[in-house]
Amino acid sequence: MLVRLLRWLRQRFDLSHDMADPNHIVAGVEEGIAFQGTNLWVLIFAILVASVGLNVNSTAVIIGAMLISPLMGPIVGIGFGAATAEVEMVHRGVKNLFIAAGISLLVSALYFRLTPLTDAGSELLARTQPTTWDVLIALFGGAAGAVGLTRRSRGNTIPGVAIATALMPPLCTAGYGLATAHWSYLFGALYLFFINGVFISLATFLVARILPLPHHTFVNHQRARRVQLTIWAVALLTGGPSVYLASRIVQRTVFAHNAQRFVDEQLNLPGTFVVTRRIATDTRTINVLLTGEPLTRAQLNRARNNLARYRLPNAQLTVRQGLAQLDSADAQTMRNSLLEDVRSRNEQTLAGYDARLAQLQQMLTHPDHPALTGLPAAPALLRELQVEHPAVRQLGLSRVVRPAADSLRADTTIIVSVRTARPLPVAEQQRLRRWLSLRAGGKQAVQLLLTR
Repeated sequence: MLVRLLRWLRQRFDLSHDMADPNHIVAGVEEGIAFQGTNLWVLIFAILVASVGLNVNSTAVIIGAMLISPLMGPIVGIGFGAATAEVEMVHRGVKNLFIAAGISLLVSALYFRLTPLTDAGSELLARTQPTTWDVLIALFGGAAGAVGLTRRSRGNTIPGVAIATALMPPLCTAGYGLATAHWSYLFGALYLFFINGVFISLATFLVARILPLPHHTFVNHQRARRVQLTIWAVALLTGGPSVYLASRIVQRTVFAHNAQRFVDEQLNLPGTFVVTRRIATDTRTINVLLTGEPLTRAQLNRARNNLARYRLPNAQLTVRQGLAQLDSADAQTMRNSLLEDVRSRNEQTLAGYDARLAQLQQMLTHPDHPALTGLPAAPALLRELQVEHPAVRQLGLSRVVRPAADSLRADTTIIVSVRTARPLPVAEQQRLRRWLSLRAGGKQAVQLLLTR
């Protein structure tokens, strides 16, 4: 039983059955590494599109830039070359990655230097502080990209990975930091780009090692051994900092989460309001500005004693009370918070608009929609009619819209076409017309057509 289960799992998770020809895989990787001609121009255009999207705070434009960006090519080439012992491919991947990153940085910095819009929107600020999730996204996204790259039919895997890993926006954000001398933005965005690049390359290396791909062969056994050791050393040197970065990011994220809980539960008391909170994960400091009813010394001491309960034993807590303690850093924090609120409200508003638009489109594709005619759908209306008028056999609904012209205002007439088994008496026809007008709510004219 266990053997059959293992065999079934192996068949289900086998990656070799639809793998492309190794020569085609290598050719695709080689094509993505080079930055000249088409790739170079597409890179420049993608930089400008991403810079404009960050500048005007447009998520859709940024996604478009990520879709056309060729930045993943050299990163995948580094991991693939390391896995298949292609030293020359690794060298070219590293060289072209530095060239592409340098071009991206310079072009985006030039754009942000010339643009009249200098404010940092929420989309730009989101690329300045990497989190644990960025590490996981880069690792899993890179693995998905490596699997998709080696398939006979790639489908939509590669565009999805390009969107998920987001290599282009951090470089453009770094260009903004360089152009406006916001050094924290510059180094934070470069940090995010480095994380994405390292983990995508590492995931590609791991996937390529699992797949049955041919490795480079050497005539000299000693040279082959030396190259293999060099490649593993490079892989370890790449993976080592990755693990360190991941652990540091996890620690920072946990500290920030615990600090947020501490402020919300210990300092946000009735009658006292938290105006700003500055949580520095590197220095493990919590700086809070309060307004409203001042906290007593006993309350502050109690809050400090509770730091250990929130796994913040070495954190330094600074509590400032009263708006007179407001400083420039508080103003920037409040501004960022307002931008985030505006972005969140805009997203909710757009979601509401999308839902309403979908509803309207559904109504337009169904002329007998109850919201348009005031009447039930034709099958339901037919069943109601047949209770009082058994001779009715078929029923159809349609709308005739008269546009506004001269002194006449726009109007809509509902056409109810009824097929009967026998002619209806005049009195019954009049009763049927009155019933339909009343059933439609009396807001729109109803025209009855009788046929046999």
